[in-house]
Amino acid sequence: MARFDWKTFFRRRLSPEEYLGLHLTIGLLLCAGLLGLFAWVAHGAIGQGRVEHFDADLGESLAQHRESHEWVRDFFFGVTQLGSPETISGLAVAVALLLIVRRHRLLALVWLVALAGCGLLDAGLKLVFHRDRPPFRDSGIHETTASFPSGHAMGSFVCYGLLAYLLLLALSLGKKWRHVVPVFALLVLLIGSSRIYLGAHYFSDVAGGFLVGSAWVATCITGIETVRRRRLQRQTGSGGIVER
Repeated sequence: MARFDWKTFFRRRLSPEEYLGLHLTIGLLLCAGLLGLFAWVAHGAIGQGRVEHFDADLGESLAQHRESHEWVRDFFFGVTQLGSPETISGLAVAVALLLIVRRHRLLALVWLVALAGCGLLDAGLKLVFHRDRPPFRDSGIHETTASFPSGHAMGSFVCYGLLAYLLLLALSLGKKWRHVVPVFALLVLLIGSSRIYLGAHYFSDVAGGFLVGSAWVATCITGIETVRRRRLQRQTGSGGIVER
């Protein structure tokens, strides 16, 4: 029986040229680290420790601020709609059609599967943790589902984070990523902040949503890159994007 060559194995896992190389290793490590942080936040959120006390103190302070700063409340109420299921569903259909028209069928499929998977993750995690919504939420917030993790935070991170990646990949934006990525990052942060400000979620709910959402995005992007690199290896000399 031939001995397993560990040196070759690790060299291939750290090779930028291998389709199961460095990008896959980094993606898996990043995903594992993010899930570890999520577990830590979840443990603090459902306990009776400092995280829960911080959540309550911050939420009550923001509730008082809303009463005397109606314009801030109106601003964040508008922002929070950008992370709503209705908005994300509309974007899902529009982006999928755009990708199909541009003949990026694989990317369209991954996009739809990623968003559907995000919804299933959110529903499943809410059932597991079953945390009550904050008692100080705004009168305009009517959600009755569990609080942890924040579906708006998770959904917006997956939707806008993956959308930024797909735009860079499918539209070949090149150096314009410097404008695309910060805009989407700011939008996601504002949506998460709106959920805290409006009392729809505790701070740890939003942090948990961001962490599990980023882990899911890392998984999806790693999968896309693995398939693309495998096709590039099979299609010697092919140029451009080959995931169509």
